[in-house]
Amino acid sequence: MKRSIIILLIALLASIGYAATIKTKTMSFDNPGNRRLLKTEAGNYYYFRSLPEKSMTLNTAGVEKIQLRSFGIEAIRKPQVTIIIDKKRTTYDLKLVERLNGFYLYESLEFEIPANTPKIEVLCYTRSIYLRAFQLITVVPKPKPVKIPDRVINAHAGMIDVLHNSTTSEYYTFNAVQPLKFTLNNSRNAVVYVRARLTDRSLPEFSLYHNGVKVESYEFSLKRTTKYSAIGVKNLTVGKQLSLPANSGSGEYELRAETDHLFMARPVLIKK
Repeated sequence: MKRSIIILLIALLASIGYAATIKTKTMSFDNPGNRRLLKTEAGNYYYFRSLPEKSMTLNTAGVEKIQLRSFGIEAIRKPQVTIIIDKKRTTYDLKLVERLNGFYLYESLEFEIPANTPKIEVLCYTRSIYLRAFQLITVVPKPKPVKIPDRVINAHAGMIDVLHNSTTSEYYTFNAVQPLKFTLNNSRNAVVYVRARLTDRSLPEFSLYHNGVKVESYEFSLKRTTKYSAIGVKNLTVGKQLSLPANSGSGEYELRAETDHLFMARPVLIKK
């Protein structure tokens, strides 16, 4: 269950990072009239007005959506623009947004282009209004493959530092109540170093499970190490190195204490 939640969270974060974006591409009228340069934060573009009493034509083959930007060089009581698609006229009122350097900037218009429409016409009777068309393109980046971590620790009884010479290694502890559970992914294999704390003359024993099936039981002797130590732990056993069963994809591994001892283990990935 925990592993499934981890994978789901990774996939969710990846999907957020690769959400669709909108890209604009400038379009050119086939038959424009005069032009004027407009400089704004959105960029510097030439805008066009039609010839007297004429419409301007846009090639819309393969275009799905258009944004039409416009501005005027004088105040207009009711500025409008008409879009003609397959001889059907739709007139839009232009809403004033701001004045910039003496120009009257209008709110952009966005509209869908029906499939298989080779061209549309843009008609504006007010010749003090200049227009520019932009194709709106939805860009959906291909998400990068989500790689599951090679090793995931699912359960343990706590962590402890084991010291050797001047180096310190983190070990995961397990006991008769709480086993150590971990997952190996991406066909990675590992070995596990295990030690136990001696408390009396009884021998520490634990078992290894792979995908819920018992593999083998291991028993420590009463021999104590003089090279390794752990803070707060006396009488540390000599360590055991376990080669885990081969992992062909993803595998669940578990170390269970069979006696009432504190065990400490460190799973280490084998380099490919």
